[in-house]
Amino acid sequence: MRNGTISLVILQLFSLCATARSVHSPGDSAAVTIFYSRMQQRIVWLTPGKKNNLQVLARFFRQAPCLGLDERDYQAQFIYAMAEDSLDILPGGATMAADRRITMEALRFFCDVAYGPVNNPLVRYNGLVTLSDRYSGMPGLLADYLQADSFELFLQRVEPADTAYVVLKQAFAYFHDVLTDTGFTETPVVSLKADTTNVALISRLRQLGLSNGAAAGGLKGDIIKAQEMFNVLSDGTLRSGFLHELNIPFAVRLKQLSDALNHVRWLNAYRPHTMIVVNIPSTGLELFVDNKRMLYSRVITGKKSTPTPTLASRITEVILYPYWMVPYRIATRELLPHIKRDRHYLDNNLFEVLDRKGRITDPASINWQSLSVSNFPYVIRQNTGCDNSLGIIKLNFYSPFTVYLHDTPGKSLFMLKQRFFSHGCIRVEEAVALARLLLEDTSAGRMDALIKDGPRPDQKPVVIPVKSTVLVFVLYNTAWPDDEGRIRFCEDVYKKY
Repeated sequence: MRNGTISLVILQLFSLCATARSVHSPGDSAAVTIFYSRMQQRIVWLTPGKKNNLQVLARFFRQAPCLGLDERDYQAQFIYAMAEDSLDILPGGATMAADRRITMEALRFFCDVAYGPVNNPLVRYNGLVTLSDRYSGMPGLLADYLQADSFELFLQRVEPADTAYVVLKQAFAYFHDVLTDTGFTETPVVSLKADTTNVALISRLRQLGLSNGAAAGGLKGDIIKAQEMFNVLSDGTLRSGFLHELNIPFAVRLKQLSDALNHVRWLNAYRPHTMIVVNIPSTGLELFVDNKRMLYSRVITGKKSTPTPTLASRITEVILYPYWMVPYRIATRELLPHIKRDRHYLDNNLFEVLDRKGRITDPASINWQSLSVSNFPYVIRQNTGCDNSLGIIKLNFYSPFTVYLHDTPGKSLFMLKQRFFSHGCIRVEEAVALARLLLEDTSAGRMDALIKDGPRPDQKPVVIPVKSTVLVFVLYNTAWPDDEGRIRFCEDVYKKY
């Protein structure tokens, strides 16, 4: 192709590139300005005779599909055309404009690698937007690497370094490679026979990278590994639930891994704050302090009918011996029928009735039979104590959903593999240990002493502020590392995929 034709094609691509994205982050232009200030307003990518850095950038963009990103989001075709073209100068004085556009797409890409795509629908409620500056430091860091002739190391520099990201990235790359292989086909596994006649089973195990052939454990060992991967009973016996997980298409698994990968990137924007991360499908909680995992706890999350909402917020205080202010829906739909049948139900379960002004009301003065879901001018409050539904610890944070992290008197449910039993709140097995790690030493000692002494008959809630900023993230990822760092695919209990 002659240079004139190449030039025309590139200009057309540049024109499309300049108008393709109608939605810009407020920081886009400012970030580009900061970058060129650091680079003394020089042309960076399209310097005559020196396109090495642009070619490296093109190689980075080509890796986007294996990073859970879409190269089309960064006008990759324009970048590729410029990197492969032999022309040194664009006609019409467009070189600097094209160079700035390349920088904008590069910054978008590297910020997405570091913090996840800006349009990623992460949580239903996010109260932390002021804590994350998406472009903070990225223009200067990019300039430093370019000036030091170290740009080839830049992608590795901006990727999150934590274990969750590494294992999710490896799993995503594996599933992507299998799915895009020209010979890949999916045959549903329908037989419950755990033997070599089950050809579809053996094929699926091989696709999952779990087939060891004649290695120790044989086919049963491979089945057990697959059952562990899909978070079901791992005894080597085929059951319908396991076959359902086994037959979920690889494209769906790839989407689950991509979402989890970008969730981890998004969390990276808030480090090194103290962080509590709850993943609903895996019913697990992790506490990170200074980027180190300090605690893992099993949790109980919401039932299918009362799902736990995803959110991001700040924990402000630990409440010892909390009241439980029963949500209106629970009070009217679940407690009211019991109260109508048995007036002693309130006393037997430590409930008090408050009027709309918060004053304690004598239950005997209320005509309970006249009340209903649409007519209930009261609040039911459960008093403090070890039998309180919130247990003895509540971790308080704002959300519009009236959900909390809290202790529970019902410890036996934590032993189950599937733990979806709550009305939306998150019951934490290690609630006391978690609270202790969030408090100053003197406050933690005070809490321990109060727990040891036990609640008094007239016990009121004790509010203890946390020692520093504590962020809480409640996420929904059906692909997620377990407490040992291995990827697990969990049941899509809320049917989001």
